[in-house]
Amino acid sequence: MAITIEVPWNNPYNKKEAWNELLAWTIEVFGLPGERVQFHPTAHWMRFTFDDEKDALMFQLKTAGRRMSDQDLTVDLMSRSLRI
Repeated sequence: MAITIEVPWNNPYNKKEAWNELLAWTIEVFGLPGERVQFHPTAHWMRFTFDDEKDALMFQLKTAGRRMSDQDLTVDLMSRSLRI
């Protein structure tokens, strides 16, 4: 089951340099997108999706990101599909 962590574009990663460091760290630890992690940018946050619980937990502790529940993801998907 995929685990999604979302990190808002604002504090503490609201500076370009901080985001560069976060993404570089993510690639160093988890590999390129598609191996152990997927990146999904949105207007308000960047979503990182992991297959492994330990990877997701380590990333969540590093970034203080919010773990998305299945219900959150379903509501988001439905709201985007209704806007079309």
